[in-house]
Amino acid sequence: MTKLSRSPAALLLASILPLCCTAPASALNSDVGALHASWRGCLHRNFDLQALVTSRTLAVESAVKSCRASEAAYLAALSTSPLVDDEDVSRVRPALIQRAKGWLLQKASGTRPL
Repeated sequence: MTKLSRSPAALLLASILPLCCTAPASALNSDVGALHASWRGCLHRNFDLQALVTSRTLAVESAVKSCRASEAAYLAALSTSPLVDDEDVSRVRPALIQRAKGWLLQKASGTRPL
């Protein structure tokens, strides 16, 4: 698949994410928003604990690994949207993980909260 054909899925997911987390519209959206919040909370808790005993970089990796179940639940809920499918979600997962790692590292440096 070309890079151009991946862009619409990434843009679609990027546009759905804020709506799912803030819009009170449907039960599906609130479920996705709640699962996203749960995943974020898991990442923050695990990062904060690990950062006390190890480097920030290792703490990020540990948090991502520890929160795989929350991440999987969130991504599964996203894939139930009629606008995206499992293939779209799996294509954008690496970028989502990189973004989460960046959020955690930025949080640690105090520049921008998740």
